[in-house]
Amino acid sequence: MKKKKRSSSIYDVAKLAGVSPSTVSRFLNRTTFISQDKTLAIESAIKTLDYKPNYHMNQGTNKRSMTIGVLVQNPDSPFTSRIFNDMERCLGPKGYSLIIAAGYWQHSMQLHALEYLAKSNVDGVIVVAGSLTEKELSDYSNKIPVVAVGYNYISDKLKSVNIDNTLGGHMATLHLLQQGHVNIAHIKGSPNQPDSVSRYDGYKKALAEAGIKVRSNLVKQGDFSSELGYQRTIELIESKVHFSALFAANDQTAYGAIKALHDKGLKVPEDVSVVGFDDLPTSKFFTPALTTMRQPVEEIGAVCAQTIFSLLTNEECSPRLPPIDLIVRESTISKFRPN
Repeated sequence: MKKKKRSSSIYDVAKLAGVSPSTVSRFLNRTTFISQDKTLAIESAIKTLDYKPNYHMNQGTNKRSMTIGVLVQNPDSPFTSRIFNDMERCLGPKGYSLIIAAGYWQHSMQLHALEYLAKSNVDGVIVVAGSLTEKELSDYSNKIPVVAVGYNYISDKLKSVNIDNTLGGHMATLHLLQQGHVNIAHIKGSPNQPDSVSRYDGYKKALAEAGIKVRSNLVKQGDFSSELGYQRTIELIESKVHFSALFAANDQTAYGAIKALHDKGLKVPEDVSVVGFDDLPTSKFFTPALTTMRQPVEEIGAVCAQTIFSLLTNEECSPRLPPIDLIVRESTISKFRPN
């Protein structure tokens, strides 16, 4: 018997076009701007593979659309892409597709994205980080089941998936303290973002336990990007404030910080030790390899998918993630002596 040919998937299109699956999804759903070169590459891949996306728009009916909306902040970040991949691996075999909308860390855009997903008649929504309030998420979950990453809100149709970011910030800072560092700088993530605030709280807690006062001139506001990580580190260096270590709110911020230190003639870790947060796949290949807090990224996507499916099928579910872990690499391994 002749084996039926497998239909092309969004992963096949993404691989051929040289873009992420999330970019293909945004192209198909027209949720955000896609550059012309990526648009042409995706269109060419779709034509070559004869890919036929399924659109489900059954507004006004009780019929399931078999789609799950995913609200993220930066759809092209490596962290987000890894979460997407695991969501699709879990939900795809169950017949579900993802519709992706982006909030870009702006509260008004996050609300607009939720409205868009509701109009798209999705069966459920997964919110990955952001600044939405408990009331906003709770009200929305009265209409559509919601799983929220990075929040601590729970109701009948609203479940949270979270890691202990305060503990993570504490562990990262404690690692630097245990090496003998006293003057530890910190570049925060996006303002008012729960993960950013909690990691900063962990930084402050570790310093307080060591009897060290938080110095405002060692703390800079970032936005989780390499660009601002670079800029804020340059500002620290040019301010002449002394620091021998730096805790970055995420790995991308750490990448920018290390580049800034290098451009200013400082060596990592000999002059300044650097710790990130996330453990992106590129972190172990960075020069120097980045010490970082590993989040259970693969599990986040899978747990979100399992939880939203449980809400849709009225099954009991208590989402839990493995603990975060400190991964020590070259960016903090040194013969540091406090001065």
